[in-house]
Amino acid sequence: MANDSKEEPDLDSQPCEGIGPLERAFHSAPARIVDFLIIHKGSDFSESEIADMTKLSTKTVNRAMPQLISNNIAQLKRTVSGRTKMYWLHPKSKAAVHLEEFVYELASNLAQKEIHQEEAEPSTRHEQQQLRFQNTDRSH
Repeated sequence: MANDSKEEPDLDSQPCEGIGPLERAFHSAPARIVDFLIIHKGSDFSESEIADMTKLSTKTVNRAMPQLISNNIAQLKRTVSGRTKMYWLHPKSKAAVHLEEFVYELASNLAQKEIHQEEAEPSTRHEQQQLRFQNTDRSH
């Protein structure tokens, strides 16, 4: 079972790497959960599993799930041993489909930005290497 006393991460102070596109755009626990459910589309998870895998507290996940369910984004798939509720990305929801498309569009935009940044960096790197070479050459 997840530890309810976990301190929630400060989403604004986290580096952008390692967080999903929706969370990056909206900086919220429900966004982190939706990113997780989209990545693991077709699989179901308990609230404690979602909490563990998203690094959120079980209490936070417990508060977010009714909101995601009422908006037809997540769905209760089954109950295990008459007690543990298992949730997944709602497979027949237009809202979930549109959110998934939105997440992929955000991810595509982010990837394009990173590609453009990397394309701009080599010239800067090349200039830095030339300066180092020139400095090394002068010292000998």
